[in-house]
Amino acid sequence: MSAAPQWDEADLVALQSDLLRFARIQTGNAETAEDLAQETLLAALRHRGQFQGRAQLKTWLFAILKNKINDYLRHKQRHSSVFAETSAEMELDELYEAQFDSSGHWHADGIPVHQRSPEQDLENRQFQDVFQACLYGLPENTARVFMLREIMGWDAPDIQSHCGISAANYYTVMHRAREALRQCLQIKWFNHREPT
Repeated sequence: MSAAPQWDEADLVALQSDLLRFARIQTGNAETAEDLAQETLLAALRHRGQFQGRAQLKTWLFAILKNKINDYLRHKQRHSSVFAETSAEMELDELYEAQFDSSGHWHADGIPVHQRSPEQDLENRQFQDVFQACLYGLPENTARVFMLREIMGWDAPDIQSHCGISAANYYTVMHRAREALRQCLQIKWFNHREPT
């Protein structure tokens, strides 16, 4: 059995901006996002022995971050639910955070790392970078709805309730997000690949 892949603090620092951006979209708060990203990096350092290399380091860190976000939002929900019905000034982001559903899960790459060739691994990383750039190019609320559905695994009614949007608005936002991602990927990925 081979040893787990090695990584160091520089590898974590290289992924910090991605973690921060994801947390910012999910929480809607820059300070909270910074705290959660830092907690994620500290947890990774404390538990580095648990990283077995079955997924990419980035996937592992995002799984930790997703759990940190879930914990934060559950805590916030417990402490703010008393005022949720009486506060007419609660912002959309706070509504979302107060109602966060923890049933979502992070989707790892389709092919386990140990079964991919180096070429597949490189191509996958390059595609993920392009996809992430396209995703972060979406308007923030559109990215949030899309990520709740496709990355966090929420059901449509939960997203509608948490984001305070109608069913029609949800489906419109999802359609626009998918269309924008399709166009972006077509331009930035598929048009630049060599035919196989």
